[in-house]
Amino acid sequence: MRKKELEIKKEKIVKEAKRMIGKVIRGTYIEWYQECSKQGCRCHKETRYWHGPFRRISYSKGERVYHIYIRKDKKEQAKMYTDNYKKLWKAIEKISQINIQLLKIRNGRKR
Repeated sequence: MRKKELEIKKEKIVKEAKRMIGKVIRGTYIEWYQECSKQGCRCHKETRYWHGPFRRISYSKGERVYHIYIRKDKKEQAKMYTDNYKKLWKAIEKISQINIQLLKIRNGRKR
């Protein structure tokens, strides 16, 4: 690819990434069902009666893992934040590869 094409491609990725910058959480969105502690509840007889779905985002900081429990009305926002983080990371990887290619170009020719 020529230098100009690479610059255009990189600029497009940067533009897309800028839209996500303030809307990210580094973590994993999780939904699960579980049994309760109430004796005699039907959830103890069959998994189809388990309670949920419950939602959380898990993330680590140093050696410790943290959980943010998500209300039902915040589900879509929480999923968007964690998805945006993944997309942003992929964008950084693509930009890095383009920058490597640009560094290899010298006087209009590849080294």
